[in-house]
Amino acid sequence: MKLSMAIIRNSFPAALTGAALIVTGCADTGSRDAVSDAREEVREEQQELAETRADARDDIAEARQEVREHTVSKPVVDDDTVEAQQDLAEARQDAAEDIAEQKEEVAAAAAELNTEEQRLAATQARDAYVKDVETHLAAMEKDIEQLKTQADQANDADQAALNLRIDALEGQHDRGEEALESLKSADLATWQNHKDHVRTALQNTTSPVR
Repeated sequence: MKLSMAIIRNSFPAALTGAALIVTGCADTGSRDAVSDAREEVREEQQELAETRADARDDIAEARQEVREHTVSKPVVDDDTVEAQQDLAEARQDAAEDIAEQKEEVAAAAAELNTEEQRLAATQARDAYVKDVETHLAAMEKDIEQLKTQADQANDADQAALNLRIDALEGQHDRGEEALESLKSADLATWQNHKDHVRTALQNTTSPVR
């Protein structure tokens, strides 16, 4: 059984749109998962910082107690007392270094979370724009089909004018589709730079794209 060209023309863009939605949907899901993972990493690093601080307090308290035990009722500072005081100083130094290092881990995790949140926002903005343009292109396809129907029923003079309009719209549609494909294949950080190409390709259509 042969399919009419009209059915093929109508079905093929719909299939492309469905595939595009699947791809962008996967990208959105991946970005959401990355944000979720980054938030969990921040939570874990913050918990690790709290534990590091608690361990530091315990180590310093233990070292301080050792100093007390060697200084109470001892008018003369002996070697054990000096060693205990050195241990206390080292405990404080180690605690400061461990806490500072863990704070850096928290800051790095927070920075990664911020990056992933920005990436998610950019992905959602791009996908929303792509959907708008695809809807606009689908509307153009319907307009073209309606014009073709009118042309089939028109007299020679009107048919010539309608065919010119059809050719113009089809060219505009193809340029818009090409510009959109270029936008979708662009890096996430630079996709906005391609919006002007899409606008230019679709200018003077009945429903301007943002």
